Amino acid sequence: MDVPYSWLKTYIDFELEPEELAHTLTMLGLEVENIEFLGTGLKKIVTGLITEVSDHPEADNLKVCQVDLGDKTEQIVCGAPNVREGLRVPVAPAGSILPEGQEVQEVKLRGVTSRGMICSRDELGLQEERADGIMELGSGAEPGGSFIDYAGLNEYVFKIDITPNYARCLGLLGIARELQAVLEEGQVKYPEIELTAQERSSYDPLKVKIEDPELCPRYTARLLKNVEIGPSPDWMQKRLRSAGVRPINNIVDITNYVLLEYNQPLHAFDYDKISSGEIIVRRAEEREKLITLDDETRELTTDDLVIADPEGSIALAGVMGGADSEVTADTTNILLESAAFDQVSIRRTSRRLGLSSEAAYRFERGVDIEAVDEASRRASQLMQEYAGAEIHGELVDEYPLPYEQDGIDLDAGRVNQLLGLDLSESRISGILKKLDFEIEEVVSDVLKVKVPSYRNDVQQEADLVEEVARMYGYNNIPVTASPSRQQGKKTEAQKIREQVLDLMLGMGLDEIINISLMGKEIYDKLDIPADSEYRDWVQISNPLNESFSIMRTTLIPNMVQTLSDNTRHQQKELRFFERGRVFRDRGPEKRPREERRLCGGSMDYGRDLWGNDAADFYYLKGVLETLFSRLKLKTPEFKESSRPFLHPGRAADIYYKGTKIGFIGELKAELIDEFDLRERAAVFEISAEIFIEEVQPHSFEFDTLPKFPPVSRDLALVVPRELSASVILDDIDNIGGELLRQVNLFDVYTGEQIAREDKSLAFELLFQAEDRTLTDREVNEIFNKIVDYLKKEYDVEVRK
Repeated sequence: MDVPYSWLKTYIDFELEPEELAHTLTMLGLEVENIEFLGTGLKKIVTGLITEVSDHPEADNLKVCQVDLGDKTEQIVCGAPNVREGLRVPVAPAGSILPEGQEVQEVKLRGVTSRGMICSRDELGLQEERADGIMELGSGAEPGGSFIDYAGLNEYVFKIDITPNYARCLGLLGIARELQAVLEEGQVKYPEIELTAQERSSYDPLKVKIEDPELCPRYTARLLKNVEIGPSPDWMQKRLRSAGVRPINNIVDITNYVLLEYNQPLHAFDYDKISSGEIIVRRAEEREKLITLDDETRELTTDDLVIADPEGSIALAGVMGGADSEVTADTTNILLESAAFDQVSIRRTSRRLGLSSEAAYRFERGVDIEAVDEASRRASQLMQEYAGAEIHGELVDEYPLPYEQDGIDLDAGRVNQLLGLDLSESRISGILKKLDFEIEEVVSDVLKVKVPSYRNDVQQEADLVEEVARMYGYNNIPVTASPSRQQGKKTEAQKIREQVLDLMLGMGLDEIINISLMGKEIYDKLDIPADSEYRDWVQISNPLNESFSIMRTTLIPNMVQTLSDNTRHQQKELRFFERGRVFRDRGPEKRPREERRLCGGSMDYGRDLWGNDAADFYYLKGVLETLFSRLKLKTPEFKESSRPFLHPGRAADIYYKGTKIGFIGELKAELIDEFDLRERAAVFEISAEIFIEEVQPHSFEFDTLPKFPPVSRDLALVVPRELSASVILDDIDNIGGELLRQVNLFDVYTGEQIAREDKSLAFELLFQAEDRTLTDREVNEIFNKIVDYLKKEYDVEVRK
C-alpha cells in the first residue's frame, strides 16, 4: 500500500521525520519496505510563464522564448510544436540536472543563446513513452515557483506491506489510529461531515431488499441528483496520484478517495438505469450472465452474490460493477452504495472468476461494518462540494445483522505469564484503551474488554495479549529462559536421520527442500501411466491453483524440476539429494499412507574410471553403496528394470535383503530435452524407513592395526553378459570366509578377444590373517575353492 506522508498528517499531528515515521510504523507491525520521494531529481525545476515567442533566425523548427521565472526572465530556445505565448511550463534552469542525469547548460543553438530548458513529461521522468510536446501547466503555476510543490511531487510515499491481520490499516484513518496509540500528543482527526439534504420525491423511489443477510449483513443506498461529471479538484488528484491511483473524474475519484481514507469500498450506480429504483441483494442464479465494467461477460453460479434490480443483476457484489449501470459523462443522478459483504463469499467469487479489484481486496479482509454509513456520508459531502450533487432523502440503511461488540475476558496474570513481564492491571488497561478497546469492568485482575468494530482480527484472549506485547514493544520484552525439569534429547530415529544427512553432505551432495504440494502436469511430462501407483494422489480440496492441487507421491518430479531450474541458471556439475515424505491415497475412509523417502540426482559428472559416459548413474550407485556401508548395513543389490521416465537398459531396482526398496537410473532422452537438461542425468529414490528399521543404535567397535601383511590375488573371468557382477562378488565374498578381507571389481572388458555374448570381469582378492602371515598354500586353497565353485555354478572361464 502506498501511504503519502503529507496526506497521513492531515489525520494526526506528529513531528516525526519520514525515516522516524517508517521505523515507528514498522515497530507497530506495518512493515515499511521502502520510502520514495516523488520529486527525486526535480527539486531545481521551477514553473515559468512564456511571455514572448519569436522565430529562430537560423532554424525553421526552433522558437526563441522569453520565459518569466519570477525574479528574472530567461531566453530559452525550444523546438516543441505546442510552445506558445502565455503557456505555463516546467523549466530546468542552466546548471540543473534532469532525473535521467542530463545536465542542462547555457548553450548557443544556431547562434542564439539558450539559458535553460522547457521540459516535457518524459524529460522529467513522469512518463516512459516519448511526449508529443512540452508539459503544459495550469493557471496555478506561478512564475518562479517550485515545480514539485505545484505538481504534488514534494511528497514522501511509504511502501507498506499490509498483512491480512492489519486489514484495518488499508485506510489512512486506520494507520492514524495505530499511531495515536504510540504518540504522546497525537489524536486522530476525523473528517468533519455536514450534509444538506432535501426531501425525496415520490417520483424518485429508493428501496433496498437483502435476500441473504449472511452474505450481506448491511447495505446502504443514497440518492444524489443533478450531479455534474467533471474533473476532481487538483488537491484530490495530487493525493490520489501520490497514492498510486490514476484520477478519472470527480465521482470516481471521490469514491477512490474515501476508499483510501476509510478502507470502505463504495460504488456509484447511474440511478436512472436502475429499474423502479429498487436494489435487491441476492445470490446469482445458476449460469446467470453479467457484463462487468471491463466489458467481459461473466457466467455466475449460486455461490456468487449480485446487486440486482427487478429486471436482473447490475453488479457483482463487492467485486466489480456492471456495464449496464455504469456512471458515464451523461449521468446526472447517482445511487451511492456503501455496504458490508461476507469475506469468504467475495474471496471465492474473485478467485473463481480471476477478477481482482481494490474493492474485493478489502472486502476479502474485512471492513468496519459500523463505518459503512459514515463513509457514505463522507463521499456524499465531497460530491455535494465538488460535483454539485443534491442529496434527496435520508440514507436507506438495511442492517439485518447488527454488529454486537464482543466481550473478551483478559486475565492480567495470564498476560504477564505469556510475555514474561510484570505489568499492572492499570498499565494493561491503558495500553488497550489507546487502541480504542473499551474496558467494561475489572474483577480480580480480569478485564472485561469490548472490541471495536474495525478490529475483526481480535477474536480471543491471545489476540489481546498480542496487542499488549505489540504496544509494549517486542524489542523491550526481556529474553528469558523458561525453567523446565524436562531433559530433552534426540530419539534414535532422529539420530539416524541426522547421520544420513551428514553422510550425504559429506559425499558432496547438496540438500534441497521442496514443499509437498505440486501439480499433475509434471506427472504427464514424466510419462507416468494412468494406472501407476504414482497417480494415487491425495487431492487438495481448495488449492491456491493447479500447481498446488495434489500431494506428491514421489520425490522424483521435484528433483527433475530442481535440476532443470539450476541448468537454466547456467549451473553445472549438479549433485542434489532430498529427504521428504510422499503421500498415497487409500480411499475416502482411510488416512493417506505417508512414507519417508530419500531421493538423489546427479548431472554433468563426466566420465567414470571405466571411460563410460554414464558416470552420473555410477556416481549415485556409489553414493548408495557408501551410505549403506557407513551405516553398517549390507550392500544393496541392483537388478536391471525399467521405469517410464528412465532410459531403457540404464535403470535398476534396488533391493535390500531381498526386498525392493527403490530404483536408480538415467533419465530418458525425451525428458532431457523436455526439461532442458544436459546430455546425461541420473536419479534414485529409496525408502528411508529402511534406515530406521535396520540401523543399529550408535556403537563403535575397534580393531587393532594388522601386524601381518596381506596377500593379493587377481581373478579374471569370462562370463555371460547378462550375469551381474554383483552376484559374482557376493559368491566370492561368501566362499572366501574370514581370511578374505576384501574383494574389488577393477576391470570390465568386452571386445574382439572374447565372444560377443560374453564379458570379462577382473577382481582383486585380498587375503589376510590377524595372527600369522598366510602361506601361498593357504591362499591357493581358498582361491581354488572360489574358482571351482564359480566354474561349476556359472560355467565361467578363467582368463590367464
